[in-house]
Amino acid sequence: MLVLKRLLFEAGIRQEDFATRCGMSRTGMGNVLNHRCPTAPSTRRRIDDEVRRTPAIMDVMRGMDIEMRSIWEMAEDEFFSARLRSKLTLAPPVVPGDPTEIEPIHEEEEMLTMKARRQFSLVATPFRNDVREAKDIYLSEDHLFIREMMLDAARRQGFVAVHGGVGSGKSTIRKAVVHELQSEGIRIVYPVIMDKSRITPASLVDAIIMDLTTEETPKRSLEAKTRQALRLLTNRASSGAKQALIIEEAHMLTKAAYKSLKQIYELENGYQRLIGIVLIGQTELKNILDENMHPEIREVIRRVEMAEIEGLGKDVRKYLEHKFGRIGKQVKDILSDDAYKAIGDMMMISDGRNVTSKAYPLKINNLMVRAMNAAADLGEPMVTADVIMNL
Repeated sequence: MLVLKRLLFEAGIRQEDFATRCGMSRTGMGNVLNHRCPTAPSTRRRIDDEVRRTPAIMDVMRGMDIEMRSIWEMAEDEFFSARLRSKLTLAPPVVPGDPTEIEPIHEEEEMLTMKARRQFSLVATPFRNDVREAKDIYLSEDHLFIREMMLDAARRQGFVAVHGGVGSGKSTIRKAVVHELQSEGIRIVYPVIMDKSRITPASLVDAIIMDLTTEETPKRSLEAKTRQALRLLTNRASSGAKQALIIEEAHMLTKAAYKSLKQIYELENGYQRLIGIVLIGQTELKNILDENMHPEIREVIRRVEMAEIEGLGKDVRKYLEHKFGRIGKQVKDILSDDAYKAIGDMMMISDGRNVTSKAYPLKINNLMVRAMNAAADLGEPMVTADVIMNL
């Protein structure tokens, strides 16, 4: 099949609608798209002109770095690298999301040895499967500030992007935010396509429809499903209900998806916006939403509030007290007082100009596991500064 056919799918445009715009029959367009049948130069020009006049297709092409001449290539041709071919693979169906369950992949967690567990009398481990209910969540002052920004965006139909390194606590904050919003009756729209680079304008609208109602299924064309989503959002807003769109791994989104988010954000009922948007991503999200680096999506960037998760900072002791307290242990029986400064020193990172702390929860967890394992191997009764600095 032609690349053009896949572009139509990604843009949410029906083949028969596109054929009509080009002055062709449905059968004739099907032959062109499926088999690259000989096409008269005049017909090809009409199709090219219609593609250029269709913003949804052009957005998808820009997001995938596809040139105009490439729409006439067969999708199976060697012209397409593995990267482009994976992006053009038909997106999986969107299913209603549960933002309390889906977890992005993190770096591998380290495990306590049996020797360490025996030495410190740990029947349970403090760092694995550690968030099962709201009271298990620990939020530092920085995390609490970020949480309030996310809650405000959801409650007041704002647009915020939160970024931080792996293990910085993004998913933990998301769980706290979702728990709070759901307790207030705010509906969460949560796209669950695993590969966020395959989110399209159409799939975003699908997610809104599927998470707002179980009584309707998304229409076929992008125009029809957009009207359907707008109607559902307007009806909810008129009844006083609120909703928020939350997307994790947002650094993987295409430019076309970002532009669609801007359009979704600007949906209104009178003076009232209809949905808040919260993006969560790795540190790359900061660069993606930098107007100097990506001026082509400046109309999106200028509407987004940015927030960076800086880590636990001075709350490391409270964090560890919380973690060990969950399993009935006191951290003072495991860490000496001088260990905390050593932990802080180990978390300092220099880029040659600035020194910053990366005291992220996952990094603290892994450091503690390594230190407790080392203390057990050395026969040390507690984790001390010397144990930590010699890891």
